Amino acid sequence: MVLEKELEGKSLDQLLEVACQELGCMPEDLELEILEVTSSSSGLLGMPSKKIKIKAKLKPDKMLSERANKALTFLKDLFYYTDFQIETQTNLLKDKLQIEILLKGEDLKYLVQNGGEVLSALEFLTNKIVAKSLGVGPKIVLKPEGINLEREKRLISAVKRAIEKVKTTKEPQIIKVGSQREERIVLNLVKPEKSIEAVVEGEGKQKKVILQWTNS
Repeated sequence: MVLEKELEGKSLDQLLEVACQELGCMPEDLELEILEVTSSSSGLLGMPSKKIKIKAKLKPDKMLSERANKALTFLKDLFYYTDFQIETQTNLLKDKLQIEILLKGEDLKYLVQNGGEVLSALEFLTNKIVAKSLGVGPKIVLKPEGINLEREKRLISAVKRAIEKVKTTKEPQIIKVGSQREERIVLNLVKPEKSIEAVVEGEGKQKKVILQWTNS
C-alpha cells in the first residue's frame, strides 16, 4: 500500500481525484500539501497555463485503522483454527504511528513461554502478512496483557548468569522477583541444575530466590 504520492497537474480538483484513485481512498482520508504552483505563457495559443504540484498522503487514522483491521482478521482466524482462547483489543498510537494489539485470555501462556519467543515470531508474521497485503507501513506490536516481556528477558539472562556464577564460585546468588510468574521462571530455569538449590524467601516486593550450591 502506497502511503503518500507526489502529483502534478493543472487543477487541485483533478489532482485530488487522481490521488484518491492511486491511494485507494476517499477525499476525506487525505492530507494535501501544495508543494509548488507555476504559471506559464506557453499554453495553447499563447494563453497562460498553470501547473500545481502537491503531496497527498493518507491521514494517520485511515492508515492505522486499515492495517489494524487486516492484522486482526489474520489473528482471529489463526486463534480460531488453533482453538486458542485469546481476545484482542486494539490501540492506534497516532503519535508513534504504531498499532498496538493487546492480547489476553487463558491460552496466552502458550505465546509467552521462554521470554515470549512464540509471541515474537507471531508479531513478525503478522507484520509480514499485513505488509504483503497493504505494503510496508506502521509497525504492529503484539502486547500480552499484564506481562512485561522485556523485563522477563532481562530476568532470564540474570538467572543464567547467576547459575554460572554459583557453579564457578560455589557462592549463593540472589534473584529478586516481583510476581509469582517471575518466581516460576526462576525455579524452572534452576530445576535442571542438579547441584543448585533454589530457596524462596520473603513476601511481596521483598520476595527473592536464593540460588545455592548443594554439592550433590
